[in-house]
Amino acid sequence: MVADKDFDYIGKNGCGHRYNALCSPDERWYGTSYGGYLNNARQVLFYDFAVQGYDVEFKLHGESFHLLYEPDHAALCDAGYSTEYETFANPMDLIENLKIAGLRLIDIIDELEDVEPM
Repeated sequence: MVADKDFDYIGKNGCGHRYNALCSPDERWYGTSYGGYLNNARQVLFYDFAVQGYDVEFKLHGESFHLLYEPDHAALCDAGYSTEYETFANPMDLIENLKIAGLRLIDIIDELEDVEPM
């Protein structure tokens, strides 16, 4: 899925490809295995979710979490993506500010397990 809306943090490279300008990939540093990101969790959240507009599922210490992308906001929601528990202006706002067990998602991103775009 390609997102319907270009949020302010979405840039376009010389070839017109969209990328996350706030959390840019760096293929020279990290290689191409995860699209220029350190690991799968960062690629899925910073690119698949924040730029491409995919919903995301992941686990943290065995507990499942579901992130919903909508063209006008992003949300933490239930497994059916029907009930929004907490909403944010955009996916990067969610990544930077959603707290799980008192910690911001962006601060624990490397601890996430089974991170998958849906």
